[in-house]
Amino acid sequence: MSTRKTRRDFLKATGAAAAAGAAGYWVAPRDLFAQDQPKFPPQSELKSPNEKVHLAVVVVTGRGGANIDDIKELAHIVALCDVDDRNLDRQQAAFPKADRFNDFRKMLESPRQKFDAVLVATADHCHVPISAMAMHLGKHVYCEKPLAHNVYEARYCAEVAKKTKRVTQMGTQIHAEPNYRRTVELVRGGAIGPVSEVHVFIDKVWSPANDPPREEVPVPDGLHYDLWLGPAPQQPFRTNMLPANWRKWWDFGNGTLGDMGCHYMDLPFWALGLRHPTRVEAEGPPVDAEGTPPWINVHYDFPARGKQPPVRLTWYDGHDHPPAKFAEWNLPKGWKNGVVFVGTEGRYLFADYTQKRLFPAEKFAGFKAPPKSIPESIGHHAEWLRAIKLNDPSLTTCNFDYSGALSEAVLLGNVAYRTGKPLEWDAKNLRATNAPEAAKFIRREYRKGWDLVVA
Repeated sequence: MSTRKTRRDFLKATGAAAAAGAAGYWVAPRDLFAQDQPKFPPQSELKSPNEKVHLAVVVVTGRGGANIDDIKELAHIVALCDVDDRNLDRQQAAFPKADRFNDFRKMLESPRQKFDAVLVATADHCHVPISAMAMHLGKHVYCEKPLAHNVYEARYCAEVAKKTKRVTQMGTQIHAEPNYRRTVELVRGGAIGPVSEVHVFIDKVWSPANDPPREEVPVPDGLHYDLWLGPAPQQPFRTNMLPANWRKWWDFGNGTLGDMGCHYMDLPFWALGLRHPTRVEAEGPPVDAEGTPPWINVHYDFPARGKQPPVRLTWYDGHDHPPAKFAEWNLPKGWKNGVVFVGTEGRYLFADYTQKRLFPAEKFAGFKAPPKSIPESIGHHAEWLRAIKLNDPSLTTCNFDYSGALSEAVLLGNVAYRTGKPLEWDAKNLRATNAPEAAKFIRREYRKGWDLVVA
């Protein structure tokens, strides 16, 4: 997902504050949180040439290219890895001294390896094989979302990070933006009271449901297709796979939920201290064995946490938004993506990437937002690099412990959908106690020669 593009879309969709006010919302003034608060040191501290982290990047276009743009001034990019020679040719023009590789295994095991950290921006199915191997070899890791291709991988990757004490960060970049931080403060500060219900909705779609059938075609020149397949099942190269449509196929991606769930469910996970659900139920169109669905609704039940009540979180993607709820909440029609926290006494909080609204307005007359308690971020990548320099894994806000649990929950939605029944979830043992048939979706078999590296 391109964060820049999404922000532009959201600004267009939600930019009219006056319209929001007319609809009955409390809208935060721009300077409401301008008071002095503790902050991380500026990014300039990361730019000393003698102290920059030496970085290897796996996949140098798409999300990889966007990450390079964001991090190139803060780190020395000394190795580039991509299964497509054409991508390497284009990117290496900007980094002529960087070593180049097609196979991440050869890069990580190369005697020339002079890097401290690895940035992983591959398709989902290669996230954990690369990340785990890198951590076992002593490298710090930044990995795009979702952290893993399946639930088992997410747990395994978090455990490897803990064991190796590496500094990690998952690429949920919006986590570093001010709007999420202010929204978390409102929820934690009790602005709407205890929260037991959350709705997360998005209209994006990754599905081949309305696409032409895939056709087998020759492998493009320069593409090392066997390396791209990695641990996925052996299969011919076909249309509607690259560069981005791999998200539509279970062998490689996780559809819309896998693409966007970590971004949007991150907000309630953070604000409410969620971790592992106890029950997951999904509904959608008939399951396709190969392709992801055009829409899906997922209901997650989370247990009480201390004094906080149990929470039911419902995810909606594709066309099947909750129209009755939209009418009840009086949300503007332009808002097709976001999170609604349902509080007590008819109080609600809506948020997306850039805005937040408390409603109805009459219940917030004279409302004063809580003091800022979450420091501003120096940047999602900069947090990671600073933590590496200080050798302190606790300094990243989306480390693999937090992001592993988030990714597990997100991916469990697809497990419930593909299994076709509600899952009674035993998080400790990673199993659905009522559905042994879910096991094949929780943990995959790897293609020969591509098993996870275990130290």
